[in-house]
Amino acid sequence: MRREIKAAMLQLKSDNGIIREECSSAGGNDICIGLEVMKDDAVTFWEKVAATKWGNYVTQIEARSILQGQSLAGAPGHALEIGCEGGRWSKLLSDLGWKMTCIDVNREVLEECRRKVSDAECILANCNDRTIPCASSSFSLLLCIEVPPVIQSDWFALEANRVLRNEGVLVGLACNKMSLRGLANRMAKRSFRKKAEEVYAFSYGALRRSFCRAGFEIAYEEGLCWGPFGRTSNSPLIPAFAKLERVLGLRRLATLSPWVVFVARKVTNT
Repeated sequence: MRREIKAAMLQLKSDNGIIREECSSAGGNDICIGLEVMKDDAVTFWEKVAATKWGNYVTQIEARSILQGQSLAGAPGHALEIGCEGGRWSKLLSDLGWKMTCIDVNREVLEECRRKVSDAECILANCNDRTIPCASSSFSLLLCIEVPPVIQSDWFALEANRVLRNEGVLVGLACNKMSLRGLANRMAKRSFRKKAEEVYAFSYGALRRSFCRAGFEIAYEEGLCWGPFGRTSNSPLIPAFAKLERVLGLRRLATLSPWVVFVARKVTNT
């Protein structure tokens, strides 16, 4: 089993270069074309955020990791997205042949998701839920992208393990307390006495250990958001900072990166 996972990890590393090259090529590919369509079709708040320069930078890295995760998961089957919002990632996976189940706590954005992915099962959740409202071993792929209250919770890792089938894949994004952005976030809250929900509550290292304890093995991880830009920034400097991030190898420094997108595979006990 572990030998197979190591082989998959090597495959992910080689796939990473291919996907980056395709997504940055002049002609693009089907996936990048799909992302542009989603940009033009932006309706919800976070879809509009994704249409900014900084949002596009984040979107490309998230999309690459999602593609790697779905490739590792094998042939398209049943997939779950927690925090689906307007359904842009669910639409991406649906177009690749996945049968989607989509969960969100906002009824309005869930309806937009249903509009984009008409055959999806859409479930309205409650902010106080501590379980995933799905049967055990139901999915081959699970997404939890930019949903800090869920991915940082003390119940999510075990619930993710429960709903995934053996060798199922989780693609998630974590905000890292042990980063300069995390430090700046905490200092700002102290200075202005903000009581907003804590986005940078845990270090990525701590979250990674919690997922490993819950029965996952990390297959891929990539750091992002090193640049000094806000979530809705359209600064013309963003491409230069993104290039610098790549050249300096900052994306490989997961334990220090402000955000980390990761792919984890459920380990089957033998």
